Amino acid sequence: MARVRNQDARRSQLVTAAIAVIADRGVGGVRVKDIADAAQISPRLVAYYYPEIEDLIDEVYRNAVDRYYWQRLEAISRLDDPRDRLANLIESGLPSGNDDMLNRALYELAVNAGRDPSHGTLLTLLFDREVSLYVAVLEAGRSSGAFALTEPVLAVAQNFVALEDAYGMHLNGGNSSLDAATAVGLLRSYARAVTGADI
Repeated sequence: MARVRNQDARRSQLVTAAIAVIADRGVGGVRVKDIADAAQISPRLVAYYYPEIEDLIDEVYRNAVDRYYWQRLEAISRLDDPRDRLANLIESGLPSGNDDMLNRALYELAVNAGRDPSHGTLLTLLFDREVSLYVAVLEAGRSSGAFALTEPVLAVAQNFVALEDAYGMHLNGGNSSLDAATAVGLLRSYARAVTGADI
């Protein structure tokens, strides 16, 4: 890797390295040396920027929140029709491909959440934020008459996020019976069933 001169770029480099290591090995045995090797820098430099490995793992979660909450919020805010917003949420909630390291790392962190209460808290915060995106879109659709919901808004929103996570796990795991297009189609089918709209 090229030499990094500013602190923000260095931190970003270390977070990218941490994502790759967690995605590859899981979070349980991640060491500073692993991150340093992936970033091609010394372990001391990793410790300089992140004295505790947990601080670096927290940054990985922040990256996930940026992608699965903030970027999606920005994308749907540019759309007027609740049906288009819901379709956008569905498509942006799944892994972008087999090489989607952030998504793979997030699943590894989720597995570890049962053993580490701090990871459980971070996972809950991300889940709740993602649910809030769906709640806002579903409520707007119901208010405008675009959606005729068959279930309570919160239940539908939570199901969308849980289905995204479940399909994402299978896509990341290489399940040959499911591909991304099929997962999107299944989510759209659920959307049609619970909203009465053509999604």
